[in-house]
Amino acid sequence: MTQDLTRQVDDTLLQAATGLEGGLAANGSTCGVLTGGSLGLAQALAEQVEEAGPAGETAGLAAVGGYVRHIRKSYGFDLCRQRTGVDFYTPAGQVRYFLGPDKIALCMNHISGAIRYLDDASKKGLSHDDIAKAPVVELGLCARKVLEAVRRRTGAGDARLERLSYIYDGGLGLSGGVCGAAVGAILAINLVLGTNLRHVAYLRTFKPFLAGHFNILKKNSPKRVEPFSAGSIITKALKNQAGALECRAITGKEFEGPQQFAGFMAGGPCNAHIDLCIENACRILEQAKKQA
Repeated sequence: MTQDLTRQVDDTLLQAATGLEGGLAANGSTCGVLTGGSLGLAQALAEQVEEAGPAGETAGLAAVGGYVRHIRKSYGFDLCRQRTGVDFYTPAGQVRYFLGPDKIALCMNHISGAIRYLDDASKKGLSHDDIAKAPVVELGLCARKVLEAVRRRTGAGDARLERLSYIYDGGLGLSGGVCGAAVGAILAINLVLGTNLRHVAYLRTFKPFLAGHFNILKKNSPKRVEPFSAGSIITKALKNQAGALECRAITGKEFEGPQQFAGFMAGGPCNAHIDLCIENACRILEQAKKQA
């Protein structure tokens, strides 16, 4: 919806974002309204950000953080599991969500409110003060690292997505939400496996959507690679290694600003998690290439 509002159509970004649904491949982490909406906001701010250089990225990161705080304040949540109260990785959770109209209606209400905010923020853009007061630090330390490495090794990638992916640093705008490395891996996978929503009839999206939700309930992965089961491989591996999907839990930090975040990352505490996401994304894409 953000692309339509700003008239900046990019089907590649839209396809990559299909894996963000349900809190990152239905894991209940940061709501897709936030992770997907923030990507749209970053796209709307891209020209200003690129003109301003590193200060532009930190100003863009702050704008995304403001969006997350707005949703938290308005609705009392930022995680999908908080909003829905269901676990998509259980049959009961899926039944409760899909057969409970109150859950879907609640999502629609939140989406409507998010669109209003994003429309205003996109039109407003970044002010001169926003950029002037933004510190100059290196960003793109989470999702971008994964996306760049996957592209180098598999050839699957998109330069624009890489540029915009700085917004996922520190768990989306330094909010401590879903790990940016995991987001980067799932974005990379969906560049290849995701659904091109703008060119698929609305009702035809339900079949892969429902099949994907069914696949995450199965003990064994399906014979053919598909986005949800691939996403579950990424997220399960990270949870096993790091103990969580959210940046605040993985790092034990609530970052107060980009300087603190960059300083923390300079010590390499998340390198093992980034490497894990890269390896799994590359393996999944190589498997998909053999099956194509």
